[in-house]
Amino acid sequence: MRELTERQKDVASFISSFIKQNNYAPSVRDIADHFQFSVKAAHDHLKALEAKQVIKTTGGISRSIEIIGQDFYPRDEMIQIPVIGSIAAGKPLMSEENTEYILNLPSTMLRNTRNTYFALKIRGDSMIEEGIYDGDIAIIKKCEVADTGDIVAATVADNEPGITLKSYYPMRGKVELRPANSAMGPIITQTCRIHGKLYMLIRNYA
Repeated sequence: MRELTERQKDVASFISSFIKQNNYAPSVRDIADHFQFSVKAAHDHLKALEAKQVIKTTGGISRSIEIIGQDFYPRDEMIQIPVIGSIAAGKPLMSEENTEYILNLPSTMLRNTRNTYFALKIRGDSMIEEGIYDGDIAIIKKCEVADTGDIVAATVADNEPGITLKSYYPMRGKVELRPANSAMGPIITQTCRIHGKLYMLIRNYA
């Protein structure tokens, strides 16, 4: 890519930010209004950016600007999510001892990035009838309460390490953590602690 002027860099950065925020390209008028210069000057900057292979446009089509220069390609903000493995007894859920690795997800995959998320690597086939399989990564939105039937990540006793993903059914004085596998029975407990609710699944088909 040929060297850009400072103004061309500013225009390219504006286009990239506009696309990321709105999911469509700015018009020539948007660019002119933002920088407070004429529509002709905006056209001239776009032609220069296209000549330097930063953008591509389609003649006669409004908002057809496409970023092709890697330095300005609109990238999603990445959110780091810890992937929880075997839970060490007495250790906080997202402690270093419990974290297998960090998963980076685009913020656009998460509905509300103000929430806290963690992930579980699924082991076994206790939830196969809900389409949750061994090796899947379950993204969990952290919370401490759930509604009947929600799929939750929970532990059943403070002195017993291990976190389980099951459907939540509260009963009088007890909680039933129900698997989605007709060959398995539920966990009935008085000491259920909810850590979060299932938000989404990630599956590797390789």
